[in-house]
Amino acid sequence: MMDRIADALRQLQRHRGLVRVGEPRVSGELTQIEVDVAVELPSRSRRYGVSETGVRSVETCILVFDNDWPLSAPKPFLRTDFPLNLPHINPHREGELVSPCLFEGALDELLHRFGLDAIIDQLIDWLHKAAAGALLDLEQGWEPTRRDSCPSTIVFSAEKVASAAPADGSILIVPVSYVTIDDGLYAIINAELSAQVDPVFYQDAHNDKLGKWGNGHTAAFIARAPITDGLHHVIERYQPETVFDLATLLDRAAELGIDHDALARSLDGFYGHSILDMQQDSRGWVHGLYAVVILTVQRPVSLVGSPGRSIEVLPYVVRYELNAQSLLERSATVHPAFHAHALSPELLARTSGIPAATTSQPLVILGCGSVGSKIAMHLGRAGFGSMAFVDNESMSPHNAARHALIERASVLVPPRKAALMKTAFEELSHLQSRAFDADAVSLLVDPAQFSTAVPQDAALIVDATASLKVLAAETQSTALDQSPARLVRIAMYGQGRCVAVLLEGLGRDGRVDDLTAFLFECCRFVPELRASIAGDTSEPTRIFVGDNCRSLTMPMSDAVVSRSASLAGLQLERWLIDGLPKGATLCAGISDAEGLGIAWTRTGLGTTTVLDVADDGGWSIRILHPVAQAIHADALRWGALETGGALVGRISFENRTIIIAGLVDAPPDSVREAARFVLGTDGLVQNLRTANSTSLGYLAFIGTWHSHPKGGAHSGIDRHTLRGIAEDAGGLPAVSLVWTPTGLTCAVDRW
Repeated sequence: MMDRIADALRQLQRHRGLVRVGEPRVSGELTQIEVDVAVELPSRSRRYGVSETGVRSVETCILVFDNDWPLSAPKPFLRTDFPLNLPHINPHREGELVSPCLFEGALDELLHRFGLDAIIDQLIDWLHKAAAGALLDLEQGWEPTRRDSCPSTIVFSAEKVASAAPADGSILIVPVSYVTIDDGLYAIINAELSAQVDPVFYQDAHNDKLGKWGNGHTAAFIARAPITDGLHHVIERYQPETVFDLATLLDRAAELGIDHDALARSLDGFYGHSILDMQQDSRGWVHGLYAVVILTVQRPVSLVGSPGRSIEVLPYVVRYELNAQSLLERSATVHPAFHAHALSPELLARTSGIPAATTSQPLVILGCGSVGSKIAMHLGRAGFGSMAFVDNESMSPHNAARHALIERASVLVPPRKAALMKTAFEELSHLQSRAFDADAVSLLVDPAQFSTAVPQDAALIVDATASLKVLAAETQSTALDQSPARLVRIAMYGQGRCVAVLLEGLGRDGRVDDLTAFLFECCRFVPELRASIAGDTSEPTRIFVGDNCRSLTMPMSDAVVSRSASLAGLQLERWLIDGLPKGATLCAGISDAEGLGIAWTRTGLGTTTVLDVADDGGWSIRILHPVAQAIHADALRWGALETGGALVGRISFENRTIIIAGLVDAPPDSVREAARFVLGTDGLVQNLRTANSTSLGYLAFIGTWHSHPKGGAHSGIDRHTLRGIAEDAGGLPAVSLVWTPTGLTCAVDRW
């Protein structure tokens, strides 16, 4: 662990935006590193050393590394007294370190795409914007209140609730159906919200294979600030989520202009009527008494992700702990709940089955989302039923837009995706299918979990997660190294314009990271592939499934997903029936101009040359077969003269791996002699920039290669040249690759 922390510490010390990096402090399984950030304050605030928003000119931040670093990104925290009246702050309690929301997606994904430096860059940018009061851009819309790790989800129509909230500021009470497990509430408000009701709480307690759970009906209390003289009570100040009990809930209501006394009376009345109801015994409510509160807030502009709606909905769950000896005592906790839009017929979609010969080859599906579920169902309907499903997520209503399965009850008891796939396969008579409610990353890095889920005779492990963290775990997995099962990764790019199927070779000769780099190397020379992967944007687009900023996905219709998934599934089906190719294989489907058809190509990668280098703390150098072939051919062409060129590839600090994926030819002013090679400069920089841009930024200059026709390791001149390249690389490792008649050797240096 400390070796990995030491590597992170070196990266932090090289970051130019940090003015101080402290020594690591270990606390249990966590390691903390303090860093000081010099914040660019507005000019009017510089003389005071603090901005009008309360941000200091130097902010001390804490990076918390978990024991699975570098698989998981460090969590950044700010000082305990950091101002809380700023947007993009995660839920917080007084006295705790403040957690900023730095990135729209998961920090783990940012880490594995751009590295630790990108997280620090985001932190610095966040502090600069916080100092300038620019975290919230009203031209883009109002950012919904940040909520993370909520144990409850309330499903309802935000538009209907916003419209039904009484304009006079009174409290609207509507019925709610719910299920509660482990203190979390899964509830749906499916009434028309047109009439006031006077419900009482009801609960049936269960203890079965699902564990201890309860279900029944309760009440939702919908409140808003009164409309005065036709004018809405607009709240323009961003408030982070700080509600944790009844007192802070009522305080928040008062801050929003809501009649908190009326809300308190309504909750008290509901509690009293419920426990005194003669038709049930409240002492049997082993899960407590629940109520739902929805505060509606008029914002100055429309919400991000909800154009046309400027009313934000803030749902909370109130849980009363019942004292059997004194039921009139009221002890309540409150927690924020996620809002999910209610399922509607417009979200639903189905795919058709594909008839094919049956087979009993065991398969493992990592990720049962839209792509994974469709591929599995295609194979299942074709007869491949010995399947293990691995996924640790639940179905949500928005999944029905593209998922292969539909489950109406998901709004009450969100089913686990893996279990739902197993149930669907059982309905197809595949009784041997299995479900594992497990994280794919944990399974890949834990040999015990891996052996439980992956049979010894498994034919394929299909990764349909689209997760960069899973890709990183696959490259580190010793269990995969030892398994005879072949790994295949399915990826979609460019809003569905491109689908790639990456099949590893026998014995992992040509891994998924090699194939990914090869895919982007192909982009350099195939404009159609490059354009389809790029799509309209290189970044995922935000899709909000409720009033929170926790869902990041790629917008495309079910038909687009089904088109790509069906072709990927058909390719897997052909391989399973006809036999898997021995070598690593890349298949790519490129959409045509009309966006209806796909042109499919299949290319073998060949054997990857792997060199383990002890330099700079140790690196694994992976040289793709086309690169090794091209170097060999060029060296033979020049015979007794030394030759060479530039290398482009991908560096993974987290995996200590450098993939050499492509070449840039030596410029015409290069010098080739019997005892030396000097790489020219005429057009080299431009050619390297072109290689980076045509690979969509995935590949970059990582060093040089040259030949030693008479053999021999790196000379002193070679080492000196490498050091010069490393000094110009700004802290990145630089590679020097040498071809000899007996093979390739490599050196790595970093300034």
